[in-house]
Amino acid sequence: GYTELAQAIEQTSPDFVDIATRPDSHLEIVEIAAAQGCHLLCQKPIAPTWNESVQLVRTCRNHGVRLMINENWRWQPWYRAIRKLIDEGVIGQVTTITLIRHEADALSNPPFPNQPYFVEMEPFLLIESTIHLIDVASFLGGGIEEINCDLRRLSGASKGEDTVRLHLHLTGEVWANIYTTRCSEPDVANPLCEYARIEGKRGFVRLDRDGTMTVKPLHRPAYQHEYAVPTVGYRGDSARMALQHFAGCLASGEAFETEGEGYLNQVMRAVFAGYESAESRESVSLRRGPERVDWENVGVKH
Repeated sequence: GYTELAQAIEQTSPDFVDIATRPDSHLEIVEIAAAQGCHLLCQKPIAPTWNESVQLVRTCRNHGVRLMINENWRWQPWYRAIRKLIDEGVIGQVTTITLIRHEADALSNPPFPNQPYFVEMEPFLLIESTIHLIDVASFLGGGIEEINCDLRRLSGASKGEDTVRLHLHLTGEVWANIYTTRCSEPDVANPLCEYARIEGKRGFVRLDRDGTMTVKPLHRPAYQHEYAVPTVGYRGDSARMALQHFAGCLASGEAFETEGEGYLNQVMRAVFAGYESAESRESVSLRRGPERVDWENVGVKH
């Protein structure tokens, strides 16, 4: 065991460092690891602020190391199955994505028994949890162009928001509606996944919270879509799938699905634009702030 990260890296010479700490420590760890040539797998969110997030991604770029954001929800088997149905044209051109997640752990005694530090987080739900579904919406529907956001603090247990409502405009005039709360029980006990409905011009796909997936072609009977769901690991073994993707891309040189630069300019910008929208009570276009980083024209320090 080690108590100093720099010493651990010097003595073990790892190929990469997997950062699974809280967001406010990410930048410091990246600066140490990247300076010694380690590739990085970093938990979301990239950092607590936009400026720190930009600095973290720039640090990796300056040192010539690769950065993947460990956004493993898109690797959950139900979302991979939905993406495959979309790619196969089963429901036609996607028009609307709805993602809904209820949890009641803010109302537990004590609140958030599995992650008690949530009580002190401000901001909280949008940047900590809803961020997953922003990435899922983008994975299923395309790039994020505009966001409208409402935040609520219902439980009184957390310093930050515990309920979030988002409306996203995605590329190609696709809408995404996201609602998440930690103050209301789900419809089923021990749900496997979120509720999702993906609508297209030739039908829709519905994902129920027990993992059942229904396909409804336009003007034709609905049918249940069978897909494989591993019974081990986190949420359909998605954490292993994300790690496998990271290791595979390091070995092959292929791009990560959640490259640091792309995740910064899409998901992190959407999160901080969401907070701006909630404060201003107006929609925020990602064509303006937070300012998109044009990496092709950013000076790289060597």
